[in-house]
Amino acid sequence: MRRFAFFLLLFFIAQVALGQVNDINSFYSGIKKSVTDSTSQYFYPLLLKKVKNTPEKIDVMDCYYLYYGKLFQPNHKWLSYMDYPERRDFDIAAMKSNCGKVIQLGKIMLEKNPVYLTALLHTAICIDKQQNYIDKDFFSQRYHHLLTAILITGDGKTKETAIKIVDIEDDYIIKGALRFLGGTEEIYTENSRAYSIWTKDKEKLFFEDLLNFDNTQNIDSQDE
Repeated sequence: MRRFAFFLLLFFIAQVALGQVNDINSFYSGIKKSVTDSTSQYFYPLLLKKVKNTPEKIDVMDCYYLYYGKLFQPNHKWLSYMDYPERRDFDIAAMKSNCGKVIQLGKIMLEKNPVYLTALLHTAICIDKQQNYIDKDFFSQRYHHLLTAILITGDGKTKETAIKIVDIEDDYIIKGALRFLGGTEEIYTENSRAYSIWTKDKEKLFFEDLLNFDNTQNIDSQDE
């Protein structure tokens, strides 16, 4: 019964999200309204407090607004991984399966950005490997919720149903989760929108890189 209710919830979330995504300006304005309205349950400062104080209560929609809401935060950068001096040592630790170091550095990066997909993935993997480790921060749960949140924006089969990503490297993580390994990447732009198109054999996987701030700036005049 719980599993049935869970899938009903995901179906509802998908309908809401995809309804917004079909119109990119509605997508942007819907996200911006939710994360900047202090009366909203998805007001960004409230979501950050929730992650810090009650991480076990973070759900798919919280991750949805935490991830896409980054676009409207004053400190957001499209090359966000450059903000983490820990990242080089983190990558080395991950390649060497040094899980103690991965968890240590992952926690530092996730304190700065709770939906940093690369850090979440490797930290969650390492936590799952630790037999006696108690994950008080619920990183594995948050990773799966975040992945679900991103994938409800599209199936990646066409440009129109491209999976929307905020951080430029997130397509690598999502490709792996979808078992779309390898392939070649083509960068494509159309009407001020940027796409990463991965091709392997006859299969294609489409991502939309939400890096162009013209759209997020233009919605201010449309909302007035």
